[in-house]
Amino acid sequence: MVWEMLLYIYILYSPDWHYQSTMPTFLCLYGAAFAIAHSQLRFDVGFKVHYVILCLFCIPRMYKYYIHTNDASANRLVKFYVITLFAGSICWLCDRLFCKEISRWYFNPQGHALWHVFMGFNSYLANTFLMFCRAQQLGWAPKLVNFMGHLPYVKIQTKKPHVSQ
Repeated sequence: MVWEMLLYIYILYSPDWHYQSTMPTFLCLYGAAFAIAHSQLRFDVGFKVHYVILCLFCIPRMYKYYIHTNDASANRLVKFYVITLFAGSICWLCDRLFCKEISRWYFNPQGHALWHVFMGFNSYLANTFLMFCRAQQLGWAPKLVNFMGHLPYVKIQTKKPHVSQ
């Protein structure tokens, strides 16, 4: 989860970063140091707080991309991103706070497992939106299309090189 957020930070902030090698080097060293510290010290609450801080660090740049994107389907991705984030957080929080009560129910909704499902979609939607924005930055005229009518992905029309004879 931490590596995923470090990757998002890199993707979000690297276009404006002036020193190309320092940012990925720092993020890799930071991620490795955190992984080692977490494996030895077993952060519990600290891990969750750290993850939330990394997520909050991404919000301003995601918002910047959101307001500068005029494509309605791309902006819809961001709305689904926020919905899956909140739905997953609610599932996780309910599972965490009401675990003893829920475990006595006839049917256990498995809030932690649902959190993973929602966060998987959340990661996919964030990556898809960032691919769309990056393709726009590069002038590639991206288009969002849906696989089997539901799962959005970025399609880029590339021009075939003109072969002269």
